[in-house]
Amino acid sequence: MKKIILFLFLILLISCKNDSQKKNIDKIENEEFTKVKIEKVNDSKKNEQKDEEINLINFNIEYIKSKTSKLTENINVDSINIKELNKIPKEFLKKYISSHKIDFGYPEYLPVDYPESYSFYQFKEFENFFLFTIIHQNEFCCQTLYAVTTEKNEISIINISVIGFVGADGGWKGKRFGKWFNEFGIGSTLINFYDEDLDENTKNVEIDSTWSEYEFSKNGIIKNIEHHQVKYKGNKQIE
Repeated sequence: MKKIILFLFLILLISCKNDSQKKNIDKIENEEFTKVKIEKVNDSKKNEQKDEEINLINFNIEYIKSKTSKLTENINVDSINIKELNKIPKEFLKKYISSHKIDFGYPEYLPVDYPESYSFYQFKEFENFFLFTIIHQNEFCCQTLYAVTTEKNEISIINISVIGFVGADGGWKGKRFGKWFNEFGIGSTLINFYDEDLDENTKNVEIDSTWSEYEFSKNGIIKNIEHHQVKYKGNKQIE
């Protein structure tokens, strides 16, 4: 009889212990759930507050100046430390950039799906227009530098054009770089490498180089004029 009573006591003790453990687990899970929920609410409030602050920003020429540095002579995307640049707000992209067709370069229109991939870079004031540059960093392919011209005293876009890039995708590598040779002109070089079989030991690598100029009119209109092009396949010139 004593054994039966002892056995029943042990069962009751284990049952109480399991119930206590279950309550502790439930309590911890509820606390974690509440913590995550509070964090999500706080993040949402922060994002809403950030959006409200951005909406209150007066986007104008002075705003662009405050986010950029003065234009330098050389154009070389390789040498730019994007981490040090100011990101472009999505509202700015939507209002001024994505709605304007790219006048020279790619793509036809700049998307705003990932606004964090855009950065302000440099600026220059001209007598009749204002110029600033932006960088788009596509993690799958390229870093592209765009020149944007706008009215002198307000943001009213005149032209957007690619003036530099560096990138690679599969068997392709490419780069556009250049230098301002006067106030209204950029000497530019475009180099593309194509290696279809991805074998550096073969002679199938095709390289084409194009030399051109970007001309900026006194009213901020951008033109690209190609001078000449050379193509090589392996060590042989084919064009």
